[in-house]
Amino acid sequence: MYHVLLPVDIEAKRALSQVDILESLPVDPEEVEVTLLHVYESVDAPADEAGSSVIDEVNESIEELRGIPDSLTDVEARLDALGIAHDRELHVGDAAEAILAVAGDRDVDAIVLGMRKRSPVGKALFGSVSQTVLLNADRPVIVGKPNEDE
Repeated sequence: MYHVLLPVDIEAKRALSQVDILESLPVDPEEVEVTLLHVYESVDAPADEAGSSVIDEVNESIEELRGIPDSLTDVEARLDALGIAHDRELHVGDAAEAILAVAGDRDVDAIVLGMRKRSPVGKALFGSVSQTVLLNADRPVIVGKPNEDE
């Protein structure tokens, strides 16, 4: 079984392009297992007279407040259609840290990242999450970009 971590943000086109990358791997879909990961950005505000407990409570219930992003449900539907087994993890905090932690905890074989389209200056550097994962991952990282035709 080839286990892949697929971190998904809120952009559906990029998330679905990550599934395109999975489809291009030279392995039978029945031999692939995917862990989908969505990381909610934590609320980080200065404490007021209520103290930091209010911010902590917001972060603990952030999934309920923000809901599951459409990009995640779109990817799950596509994986179901392809017959690729998958599960889901939801985290709150720093995306790069969560990706690296889940990759290690789940002992995945590879991480599949999607890239954003960049301006000429932005092309010199990847996004900070992608760059951090690429520089710090202890396993293969497959990076792709959204299909321009979609």
